[in-house]
Amino acid sequence: MKAEEAQAIYNRYSSKISDPATIVFSAQEGVSAKIFDDVVKLFGHGEYMTEVVDLTYKTIRKYNRENIKFSPARSEIMLKMVSLYQMGISVFGNRDAFISWLTRPAFGIDERIPLDLAKTSDGIDLIMEELDRIRYGDTA
Repeated sequence: MKAEEAQAIYNRYSSKISDPATIVFSAQEGVSAKIFDDVVKLFGHGEYMTEVVDLTYKTIRKYNRENIKFSPARSEIMLKMVSLYQMGISVFGNRDAFISWLTRPAFGIDERIPLDLAKTSDGIDLIMEELDRIRYGDTA
């Protein structure tokens, strides 16, 4: 994925993810299921992302066709994933390095694979906390 395309995706949601409260308020309103396609473009791992939102591709396509919004819980996870991507790029400098880190055991989160934690909002928060520690050199 080109950096410009990723930035365009981020820009689409930036007003909804500016801070934790805004994410919660935006999630309460629900976001379009189209965010799913954007998150898959950012991270890849399409099949895994269906597990993250706990929906089948068929259901997601139906939501898109009928302009059905995700539930608040699904909306929150998807918005946090966009925010996580932006943070990961800022820490690692490029998509390949970030995605590679996401798919390998990480010392600071009990040797767990970060992406495996993305099925819950708190799991995404743990990944972001670890990225913050990496950013500031606190890896011990």
